[in-house]
Amino acid sequence: MSGKRFRAAWAAVLLTAAVSAAGTLNGTTAQALGGDAAATGASSFTAKIDIDNGARACSGTLINNQWMITAASCFADDPALATSLPAGTPKLKSTATIGRTDLTTSTGEVRDITQLIPRTDRDLALAKLSAPVYGLSFLHPATSAPVVGEALKGAGYGRTKDTWVPDTLHSAAFTTGAVEATAVNIDGTPVCKGDTGAPVFREKDGRPELAAIATNSWQGGCLGSDETRTGAAASRVDDIRSWITENTASTLSIWNTQMLAKTSTGLYHGMRNSNGDWTSFGDVQKVAGTITDIAYAADAAIKGKNYIFAVGGDGHVYEANRRPTGGWEAFRDLTGELSTKPAFTKIAVTSTGPGLALIGLAGGKVYHATQDADEKWSKWGDVTNLLGALDDITQVTTGQTTGGDTQIGVVSGTKAYHAIRHSDGTWSKWGHINQATTNIGPVNGMAFAGIGGDLQVVLTNSTGGIKHGIRAADGSWSAFGSLNSKLGADTMISVGAAAVSGEFQTAVVTPDGKIKHTLRHANGKWDATEQVVGYPGTPQSVALTGSAG
Repeated sequence: MSGKRFRAAWAAVLLTAAVSAAGTLNGTTAQALGGDAAATGASSFTAKIDIDNGARACSGTLINNQWMITAASCFADDPALATSLPAGTPKLKSTATIGRTDLTTSTGEVRDITQLIPRTDRDLALAKLSAPVYGLSFLHPATSAPVVGEALKGAGYGRTKDTWVPDTLHSAAFTTGAVEATAVNIDGTPVCKGDTGAPVFREKDGRPELAAIATNSWQGGCLGSDETRTGAAASRVDDIRSWITENTASTLSIWNTQMLAKTSTGLYHGMRNSNGDWTSFGDVQKVAGTITDIAYAADAAIKGKNYIFAVGGDGHVYEANRRPTGGWEAFRDLTGELSTKPAFTKIAVTSTGPGLALIGLAGGKVYHATQDADEKWSKWGDVTNLLGALDDITQVTTGQTTGGDTQIGVVSGTKAYHAIRHSDGTWSKWGHINQATTNIGPVNGMAFAGIGGDLQVVLTNSTGGIKHGIRAADGSWSAFGSLNSKLGADTMISVGAAAVSGEFQTAVVTPDGKIKHTLRHANGKWDATEQVVGYPGTPQSVALTGSAG
């Protein structure tokens, strides 16, 4: 809807006073939500924006590690001309404080805003931060429009009913009114001066998603106003997801995280781009053929091609792949190529650079095979005599480190073991990880990912929780640190890991049927955990890999 049409619609609803497309009401930008103070740490994606050392105040929303979305009217000389805001560096010094529920504390992060990318069809702008922020949650843009009568939430730092300049983030509850082409009307908690740019979001599948950005409002319920009306307007974001991604995705990497989720209803594949957004999950068996009673699955990637491996109910190993262009090559039974072995129960796979290394668990023994650059497989090799016999092996994992070393891990009993297949084809013996380092405890799951010469390792505990450690290129092990505060202290059902553009990513399946994901950046800092959604059924296992394109 054009700015003129939106002004007319809004004025008609509220009977008096012109409202501009730039988010002003009688010349005043909406600035904290008049609701209740937010709980400590809540809505950490919300930012307090300071413009020209306190001359203006707005709110904003973190949408990835280095970008926010807010109202363009916050930065325009004349808020009524927000859609004419020029792109580039803000005219006035602008600073964002993010993840600080109480502004009198030092939690969260503070960054300058260095670049603005405004929309020309609505009061909206992307704002780049001077440096990435870590450990704070961010909101993904919604995939569907708000609907009339829908319950929405909000959070902002603007004026309240009794505080002129509040020190705390406030939360809000809204009901959706008229939905227009680029905007949506909301009513409920007063939206006051300082709330321009605040997130308006919904809860979907157990996590919040961004539906709109508050732009302008009546001032009913706000300190210092005699107005009684509380309605407000917000700019939609669900219809501009591709624009947001194109302008905020990392230009340093074209690599995506590939996730393979085996659930109670089948096998599903989704991707996370460098912007942090996930695609919906597609049914692998619809595009690559059906496998009866899939028991386990794994994946790895080479040169943009994503290879999917599945163990069927017959104990056979099947392979399919997703080409960089998005098409799929159908599953094929690898028994003839790899040779017949006892029924497999678990598999793990890693890229070796030109090819793949496949690890299988069958009859309590560990098997190894390789695929070359021409996609030709070697035969299964029983590596028990090379590595040493272990009893009661229940899990296998593998990862590749520089120098051509294939790192292999197993869980035997409740203990974690590690071995290496060197680039010359020789093998080390099993090493007991529990004895090589500290703070591990009883293990029920593990996942490897190689980053350079270092092996990143996550171990889930049979008594609950998850831990992370590193085996350095020189063979030394770090102590394992707890990830319970990020991924939970439950006894995890499954764990996966991958290296993507030099970052370590891990995901778990929790006992209550959720997939949770986080990543460790190259500087050692962790992102906030997010719940992954969009797959049918209840997840039973998860696997990750990184792939270009």
